[in-house]
Amino acid sequence: MKRKLKTIGLGLLSLSLGSAYADGSNFVIKQIRVEGLQRIEVGTVYSYLPVKVGDTLTSSKTDEIIHKLFSTGFFQDVRVEEQGSTLIVDVAERPVISKLSITGAHEFDDDKLVKSLKDNGLADGLIFDQSVLDNAILSLKTEYYNRGLYSVVLTPTVTQLERNRVNIEIAISEGTTAKIAGIDFTGNQVFRTNKLLSEMYLTTGNWLSWWFKDNQYSSDKLAGDIEKVRAFYLNQGYIDFRLNSIQVQLTPDKKSVYITINVKEGAQYRYKSVKLAGDYRDIPPKELERLVTVKSGTIINQEVLNKNVEAIKTKIGNYGYAFANVNPIPEVDAKDKTVAYTLFVDTGRKIYIRNINISGNDKTRDVVIRRELRQEEAALYNAAAIKRSKERLDVLGYFKSTDVTTTPVPGVNDQVDMNVKVVENNTGSINFGVGYAQGQGIILNGGISQSNLFGSGKAASFNASTSALNQSVSLSFTDPYYLANGTSLGYDIYDNNYTPNNVGISPYSTQTIGARVRTSVPVSEFDRINVSLGFENNQISVNNNTAPLRFVQFTNQYGNSVNAIPLTTSWARNTTDNTLWPTRGANYSQSFTITAPGVGAQYYKFDSIDAWYFPISDDFTWKTNGELGFINAYGGGQQVPFYQNFIEGGPGSIRGYYIGSIGPKDTDGSSLGGTRWAMLSNNLLFPLPGIKDSKSVRMSLFYDIGTLYGGTPFNLTAEQMVRASYGVGMLWVSPLGPIQVSYAIPMFNQPLDNIQSFQFTMGQMF
Repeated sequence: MKRKLKTIGLGLLSLSLGSAYADGSNFVIKQIRVEGLQRIEVGTVYSYLPVKVGDTLTSSKTDEIIHKLFSTGFFQDVRVEEQGSTLIVDVAERPVISKLSITGAHEFDDDKLVKSLKDNGLADGLIFDQSVLDNAILSLKTEYYNRGLYSVVLTPTVTQLERNRVNIEIAISEGTTAKIAGIDFTGNQVFRTNKLLSEMYLTTGNWLSWWFKDNQYSSDKLAGDIEKVRAFYLNQGYIDFRLNSIQVQLTPDKKSVYITINVKEGAQYRYKSVKLAGDYRDIPPKELERLVTVKSGTIINQEVLNKNVEAIKTKIGNYGYAFANVNPIPEVDAKDKTVAYTLFVDTGRKIYIRNINISGNDKTRDVVIRRELRQEEAALYNAAAIKRSKERLDVLGYFKSTDVTTTPVPGVNDQVDMNVKVVENNTGSINFGVGYAQGQGIILNGGISQSNLFGSGKAASFNASTSALNQSVSLSFTDPYYLANGTSLGYDIYDNNYTPNNVGISPYSTQTIGARVRTSVPVSEFDRINVSLGFENNQISVNNNTAPLRFVQFTNQYGNSVNAIPLTTSWARNTTDNTLWPTRGANYSQSFTITAPGVGAQYYKFDSIDAWYFPISDDFTWKTNGELGFINAYGGGQQVPFYQNFIEGGPGSIRGYYIGSIGPKDTDGSSLGGTRWAMLSNNLLFPLPGIKDSKSVRMSLFYDIGTLYGGTPFNLTAEQMVRASYGVGMLWVSPLGPIQVSYAIPMFNQPLDNIQSFQFTMGQMF
C-alpha cells in the first residue's frame, strides 16, 4: 500500500505527515523509483536526491528531498511516497519554452527585446515559469515607459504543445509617444526659465522635432538634462545648488507630459585661491603650476577646475605615475562667498609597461598596429604616448573602434599590461557615388579600393569620376611603411580631362595622362615632408578663332601636345583635434613644384594652404584660413602654361561668385586665370540654432577676401582684382552625404563678374 509522506506543488510548500511518521516510525530504503518524467533523465533526478538505497528515511530527509528537487526549477509539483520499502518520488515537470516570438515592436529592435527577455529568464529552450513571464512583461513595460510610451499594451499568449512544451507570443501595441506639453522651473531667481531650458535637450517642440524627437518624453533624457542644469549652475559659481524635486505629470489620455523642476540656487561663490600640495616627486613644480588656469577672484567654474585636475593628472602620467590622484579639497568661506582650493597631489609609485597585448585584429597584422604605437614595452608608463597611440590607430581608418587600456600585473605593484583592442572595419570597398555641384552639374564617381591590403597596411585603389567640368581615371598604390621609420612609397597613374569650355568658364580643354612616384618622410609626430616625381602629357584643345590670344600663342609655341616632368616637394602639418569637426589646432600645407628643363614648358609653382582653429566656447569656434600661390616661367622665352593658372571663385574659395570666374578676363568675358593668388577667410562656426548635442550640422558666418591677378596683357594690379563676400553657410553631414550651402553678398564686384549668391554642393550618396 502506498502512503503519501509529503508533497509540494505549484510553488507553495504544502506539507502533510503520512502515517509512517504519525507513529514516529522510519524505514530503510531498499529501492528508489522516480515517476512522472517526460523530458528529464532519471539520472538527473537521482543526482539531486540527498538519499540513496540503504539510507534510513526520516522526516527531515523527506523535507530535504522535496526542497532539493523543487529548487532546481524543473518541477511544478513534487510528491514523496512510500510503498513497502520503496521510496517513490512522483514529479510533474514544468513545460519548456519551444518558441518565443514578439510582434508589433517598432521602438526597439526585436533582437534587443529578445535579449532583454532572455536576461529575465525567458528564452527558447528554457523552463517556463509564469512568474518569470509576468516579471519580464513588467520589465518591458518599464523600458517603454522610459521612452514615453505610456499607452503601450503587451499581451502575452501561452500555447500548450505536446510533450509538455509551450509557445509564447508577446503582442505589442506601442501606441503613441507622450509629447512634452510644458517644462517649467520653480525656485529659480538668478537665471530665467528660458536660459535653463536652453541647457536641456528636451523641449516642447520646434520645427526640427520631427527629426530629433526632442519633444518626446524620455526619463533617461530627462535625467541627462537635469545633470546639464546642475553642471550649468556649478559652472556659474553656485556650489550650493540643490534640486528639490522633479514632478512629471501625465495627462489622462497618456499623450502629454508636463514637467516641473524645483531648484534652490543658493549664493554665487568665487575662487579665493588655488594651490598645489603633496609630493610631486621628480616632477618640476612649475610644469604643474602652469596647468592651473583658474584665477583668484573669478567666479567658480567646476568644469574648468575639473579640466585643470585632469591636465595635472595627465602631466604626472607622462612621468610614469599611472595611478596618480589629484584631490581638490575646498575650504568654503560662507561669509565672503569664496572658496580656497588645495589640489592635493598623490603620485603613487612609478609604473612600467610589461607587455602590449593586441586583440581583435583578425585580418590586420600585429606589426601594422604596433608600428603606430608610441608607448613601448618594458618602458616607463607615459600617458601622452598612450593617448597618441590611440589617436594614430583611429586615423588609420582600418578600425571601427579602438580601445587602449591598462591592467595591473598580478603580484607586481609597479607594472601594468597595455591592452589594445580593435574592431576591424571593412577596408575594401566597391562604391558608386552621385553628387551635384553648381558649375559642374551632376557628378558621378565610382571605384574599388583596399586601404589595408591583405592586412599589411598597404593601400591600392582604382577610381573614376565624371562631371561637366572634370573627368578622371586613376590607379594608385601606397606602402605607408616602405621604411621602418614610417617613410612611405607610392605610385599613381592617371588620366584627367578638364573641360572649362563645357561650363562657360574658358574656351579650352585639356587631357592630362601621367604617372608619378611619391614618398613621404615623417620628421616629427605631426609633420611630414612629401616628394613626388612624375611625367605628364597634356593634350590641349583650343578654338583659334574664339580663344584668347594668350592661349593661341602658347599652342603656337609648344604645340597641342605638351610634355612635362614635374618635381613636387611639400610640407604638411596637422595638429587639429578632429578630422570632421575641428575646434582647435592648425592644418598647414606648403607645396613647391618645378618642371624639368628641356621638356615642354618650364615653370615653377608655389601653393600655401593653411587653417587655424580657435575655441571660443563649447559651441563656438573661430576659423581663419589663408591661401597663397604664384606660378612663374623660367628660362629664356618660356611661357607659363595657361591651363596651370589659378582659377578661383565658388564654394571652397570666395563664395558668392560663379566657380572659376574670379580674376582677369578676356574681352568676351572668358576667364584667363592668374599667376598670383591670395585669399583670407574668417569664419565663426557654431551649431544650427535649435539643435542640441548634434554633430551633423554646423553653421558659419563668414567673410572672404582675395585677389587673383598676373600673367595677362591687361596689367591689372592686385588692388584692382580684389574681391570679397560675406554671408552665412551650413555644412550638413546628411544620410545622403555631405551637403554644403552658402548665401553670400559679394563686395567690390565689377560689371563682368559672374555673381552667384546662393551656392550648394552635395557629396556622394551610396
